[in-house]
Amino acid sequence: MVVYATVAVIWRQALDAPGLAPSRDRPAVHRWGIAKGAIATVALLACFALPLPQATGVLIVAGALLVTRRRTTRDMLAHVDWPLLLLFVGLFVITDALAGLTMVGDAVAGLQAAGGDPTRLAVLAPLTLVASNTIGNVPAVVLVLALRPDLPEVTLQALALLSTLAGNLLLVGSLANLIVAERAASVGVRLSFLDHARCGVPMTLVSMLVAVGWLALAA
Repeated sequence: MVVYATVAVIWRQALDAPGLAPSRDRPAVHRWGIAKGAIATVALLACFALPLPQATGVLIVAGALLVTRRRTTRDMLAHVDWPLLLLFVGLFVITDALAGLTMVGDAVAGLQAAGGDPTRLAVLAPLTLVASNTIGNVPAVVLVLALRPDLPEVTLQALALLSTLAGNLLLVGSLANLIVAERAASVGVRLSFLDHARCGVPMTLVSMLVAVGWLALAA
């Protein structure tokens, strides 16, 4: 609801522009593709219910989806965005190196001594918002877990929710944002940093306020 309302308000003039009326022609439905997606989802949930590591279940399902006789391995690898993948790997390398620095550990200890305990929502929410939009939401979570591996389950759940929402603030907040922007550029649609921020900032702040309120009530 927050996303729909924000896009409707911010981009109302652009959406009402001539030539953007919805087409009456329905796109072709790829029934087999939908069926594969449904089967893969059920299989993935089944793997999660088994005593298997989650990563193993994901790899099994992903491997099954990649098995095909219509496309060669070379064709499939040609669709991999290697620079973006390298960026993602680089973020994890930098995050791991940062977590191992003594000065970072000392800073975290000092922050906790000053009352900045990440188990508190008043600390966790701004922390995830800032960290997600500097090094990315997924690397930020990895960094937090490396520095505080003893976080309680309720804090981990809050971290997962808040970091996901925080990644929508700026274009650099999530790798998914960069992927969308690059795919849009490949078909001639430019999504700039400011274009994203026009919707991302209000959308993220409102959704995070709602999430924090919900988490506070559920505590």
